[in-house]
Amino acid sequence: MDKSICNIVFDVGMVLIDFCWDKHCRNLGFSEKIIQAFDANMIHSEIWTKLDEGTIETADAIQEFVRRMPQYEAEVNRFWESPECFVEEYEYAAPLIRTLKEQGYHVYLLSNYPYDMYKVHWPAFSFYSLVDGYVVSAVEKLIKPDQAIFRLLCERYQLKPQECLFLDDRRENVEAAICAGMQGVTFTGYQTLKNLFGL
Repeated sequence: MDKSICNIVFDVGMVLIDFCWDKHCRNLGFSEKIIQAFDANMIHSEIWTKLDEGTIETADAIQEFVRRMPQYEAEVNRFWESPECFVEEYEYAAPLIRTLKEQGYHVYLLSNYPYDMYKVHWPAFSFYSLVDGYVVSAVEKLIKPDQAIFRLLCERYQLKPQECLFLDDRRENVEAAICAGMQGVTFTGYQTLKNLFGL
């Protein structure tokens, strides 16, 4: 670890939590055909990106998903009845952040996340109360990999970009952080954390 680093900035989804929406679908008894339709027409659609951006309301997004998959209207509505089931916190998340804090680091979150889901999910995460600050895309109407969201984090918490290490599972977001003056590492699993922090 570079000795100049004093701030660790984490992405949330697929780094500290599992976005296990497909597991939720299977628990509801949905077929693989329905899951594939959800993947193409909802999870990886531009409408979901708008949720992350905070530029569409959840109710309007659901209506659009139904419009795109009218044959699965009942399933779409059932899926959205339990948004708390979309994610699961990784067991290592809170202990990791506690360890980093004990080592003297400040820890921040910088995440693309839909507003309503952020309001439901984040208070339930055990690591949420441990961090020093956070920026959520839908709240700010900014989204990674826009460098402006990295600058906002630094301005809000008086951070020097060169003293920040950013971890994200998406390479394009890491590259944006580097362009914004931070150091960056692409997260590929727990081994990434073990290598970085000597866990």
